[in-house]
Amino acid sequence: MKRKFAFITIGVLVISSLVYFNVLPVNIDTIKYFISQKEQYASLLFIMAWIVRLLFFIPGTPLMILGGVSFGPIQGSILSTVGLIMSGTLIYFLSRSMVGKEADTYMANKHKELNHLLKKYNYKILALGMICPIVPSDMLCFLSAATGIKYSTYILTIVIANTPLRLLYSYIGINFTKSAVGLSLSFVSILLIFITSIKIWNILKTQISTNH
Repeated sequence: MKRKFAFITIGVLVISSLVYFNVLPVNIDTIKYFISQKEQYASLLFIMAWIVRLLFFIPGTPLMILGGVSFGPIQGSILSTVGLIMSGTLIYFLSRSMVGKEADTYMANKHKELNHLLKKYNYKILALGMICPIVPSDMLCFLSAATGIKYSTYILTIVIANTPLRLLYSYIGINFTKSAVGLSLSFVSILLIFITSIKIWNILKTQISTNH
């Protein structure tokens, strides 16, 4: 897990640095021009992208950053919240169908440790998974819903737990070309959140292993 976390962190830092120093060009002005010309459709297209990403197993992080680049940190964060709710709702009801019951059986047989975590700490594990970089959040949402969590608890958990990262990623997007200091502080904040979430995740796993 430590290797995976290090790989993700280094990858994000390298790509962001390449974009910031224009080694990997991303024409932000072109994106903003497109948004201004298609303003009545841009928000809808962005929210739809949150749904489409599920078909290609694309995480939400790139869209959060894109939202900050395209719409600014506040509007981008709001649109990402709407997209998160819609994609999370789709995952929930898909999981609660027959597919979800099969997934629950599979988890009980093949991934007992994670299954125990979900059964014992359901919404807490879901909240932790939304900010932990070593956990595929969409898959965790799917499996959490399969355990029978209420929709209201489920959707409030993913929205609230993900709020700090949505704001930070949106802020990163707007600061790619504006503030090296702001960009650095955002990365440090995200890194601290990641490290803390991984430590808590490992503590919970240890407790489950000890009790079984």
